[in-house]
Amino acid sequence: MNQQLPLRFRLENHTDLDDYVGFAADRLLQLDGVVLLTGVRGTGKSHLLQGLCHRSAADAEAAIFLPMLSSLEPAILKALESADLVCLDDIDRVLQDAAWQTALFHLVNACRDHGTRLIMSCTVGIEALGIELQDLRSRLKAAYQVRTDVLSDAEKLEVIRRKAKRRGFEMPAEVCDFILTRAERDMHHLARLVDQLDHETLRQQRKVTIPFVKRALGL
Repeated sequence: MNQQLPLRFRLENHTDLDDYVGFAADRLLQLDGVVLLTGVRGTGKSHLLQGLCHRSAADAEAAIFLPMLSSLEPAILKALESADLVCLDDIDRVLQDAAWQTALFHLVNACRDHGTRLIMSCTVGIEALGIELQDLRSRLKAAYQVRTDVLSDAEKLEVIRRKAKRRGFEMPAEVCDFILTRAERDMHHLARLVDQLDHETLRQQRKVTIPFVKRALGL
């Protein structure tokens, strides 16, 4: 396995599985083998993949998370099966390329042969991926299929509160409501805002109030 991968693609601190609200996390933890994780943008695919890698690392397993595939070469997939867990984010961004289709087909086969967990995310289902390599299409159809959870506003508020509490500060309900009504509602963006508030509360030694959030986040 390329030992530079864990250094180049570091996991984000806010992507703990315990911060995920919904059933997809438990489902992914139960599955071995090859898994295709689908869901629209902002429903936590990257969060789940990184959370699984965090969990594997805590269990002293070798885990690799590869985002931004469109900026990489297909050869990066070579020999990844020597890890315990391989997570590939947004594969739909590269599967129009024949070289990527071939490289992914070989990785799927290698992971199956080695007993490596391979989890791939995409925003659409298999039929919409436009895969011309029929052998790869059949491999992906045979994979376990998991969909992310689409959260209600109340569930998004719960996620914000969980993340804040894990970082050591409280987010009153009225503050969470204020953020949700003025910020982008996808969970990746909301998680970033909690990280920003964490930094500002430590720097300024202030409680989180609506006036504080207005100044800290520019909302």
